[in-house]
Amino acid sequence: MNTITFKIKSLLRFSMDLTEYPDLTSKKKFIQKGINILRQYTPRVLKYLSRQQVIANLSKYQILIKSEEKKDLNKIKSIFRFWIQKEKSKRFLFLIIEAIILPFSGILAILPGPNFFFYVPALLFYYHFVSFRELKKINIDLLDIKIIPHQ
Repeated sequence: MNTITFKIKSLLRFSMDLTEYPDLTSKKKFIQKGINILRQYTPRVLKYLSRQQVIANLSKYQILIKSEEKKDLNKIKSIFRFWIQKEKSKRFLFLIIEAIILPFSGILAILPGPNFFFYVPALLFYYHFVSFRELKKINIDLLDIKIIPHQ
């Protein structure tokens, strides 16, 4: 089982960073074509989409949570549960915005050259949708979560 690592930034704001995770790949030809374009032109967007894919598949990973303070597993799980709620809300808002933008970006796809203006919003919509759908299904109690002290 692959591992991913979160670092707790702020307990008060339920803020966490995904610090270690695998790179983005896809078996779908359309999606992989967009990923290759992103790798070439905008690697930061590709890094963001990699995080989206990991968030969409949290149940497939062993989750390591780095915490500066010694906290019990139940407290960390409740913080993680609230963080997931925040992420679901953000994804829903992103989906609404991207659903509005996507039809207009399709018009720009007829321009010669790489269809950057269409692929980026399409990829964002796809990965936000997948992560939102999977975050709705997630059960915190079934996740493999381990706490490690932050050095």
